[in-house]
Amino acid sequence: MGILLDKTVDCPYINFSENGFIDIEGRSITEDVFSFWQPLLEWITEYCKKPAEFTSVIINLEYTNSSSNKYINEILKRFEECHSRGNKMLINWKYEEDDESILQLGKDLEAITNLPFKFEMVELEKMKSQRVKIKSKKTGNEAIITYRYWDAIIRNGHGEEYIVLEEIV
Repeated sequence: MGILLDKTVDCPYINFSENGFIDIEGRSITEDVFSFWQPLLEWITEYCKKPAEFTSVIINLEYTNSSSNKYINEILKRFEECHSRGNKMLINWKYEEDDESILQLGKDLEAITNLPFKFEMVELEKMKSQRVKIKSKKTGNEAIITYRYWDAIIRNGHGEEYIVLEEIV
């Protein structure tokens, strides 16, 4: 079973899927890094025992504190062990055009691991403002969620359970 968490003001969006899609996006400035990151690290450890044929890791951070950086480094080390056993993967490190610190963090992590990295400059403001209003076919409940969260619902095979009522830009 995967992990899907919408982002908060101090924790990133997380989508860890058994089918090889691993997404981390947003800010990671939580004071209690252990409670947030340790279950994710444990999930990665289990995933690497029987990984998908190809693992796509997307890391798209706005800001991260040093404690979170240690966990991100540890997650990448677990992926490095998995990759060294012949499992195919790519770390897609996304950063804003003028965000030198996040780009440098990615470059530093690339330098200390033996993982294939791809660096991609993105416009985060557009991704932040996109929302979608959905309605559950089962319960009739409605919700406005980020487009990124909606994308994860679809990729995890649950898109048919909802009706898109409106896209909000």
